Amino acid sequence: MAELTRQDIIKLVAAAHQPIRLRGVDLSGLNLSYLDLSHVDFSYANLKEADLSRTDLHYAAFFSANLTAANLSEAVLRYADLISANLSHANLSQADLVQAAFFAANLRGANLAQVRFEEAHFDGVHADEATVWPEGFNEKDLELFQKAH
Repeated sequence: MAELTRQDIIKLVAAAHQPIRLRGVDLSGLNLSYLDLSHVDFSYANLKEADLSRTDLHYAAFFSANLTAANLSEAVLRYADLISANLSHANLSQADLVQAAFFAANLRGANLAQVRFEEAHFDGVHADEATVWPEGFNEKDLELFQKAH
């Protein structure tokens, strides 16, 4: 169960004079859609099944965060750090992933259909046959790509 409510997050953002740190916080199942959460540090946070659709998350940090089955459709994740994040079964369709870092992220069963991924870094990601890649993406070009057996 989420430790904070949507209203708590909105108040934190409104009052912040520096980047917000929500490291390790349980935000599972929370509706954070349409918010400006750019530069927020969600490292180690639990965002399982959270709704982050159409959310501005540019420069956000999700190092080792749990985003299992989260909805990130149409989110802006430009320059975001998703290193070692668990995005299994997450919906990233139509998201802006330009220059985002997904090194060693778990993308098993994730939907990346119609994303913008120019200069995004996917080296070492974990994926499987259920992972939906955007058109024009060639997973064979990835270095250290780890496909589930």
